[in-house]
Amino acid sequence: MRIILLWVGALGIAVGAGVSFASGAGAGIGLLIFGLVLLVALLIERHRYKRIVDAAPGPEWEPTGERFIEPGSDMAVQVYSHRRSGKRIYVRLDTTRQV
Repeated sequence: MRIILLWVGALGIAVGAGVSFASGAGAGIGLLIFGLVLLVALLIERHRYKRIVDAAPGPEWEPTGERFIEPGSDMAVQVYSHRRSGKRIYVRLDTTRQV
């Protein structure tokens, strides 16, 4: 689905720019803006929301004590933190809801 939306955004930008250029009056500016907003939203979503992994990270990662239920799948998730970098990783615990 993500790839389809990326193509729709790119197509919106291309068609909007083409129509605006061809008409000389900016007739495709709405489509151009729609394409830009869609692409930016998809890029922010990819960066902001981290994927959940199945295996625990290495020994330099420490559990934070944070646990939550992943909204889409009702899976329990444990949060780990890397002390030096400050990065966080989300690890799926199991298939039952036990938080």
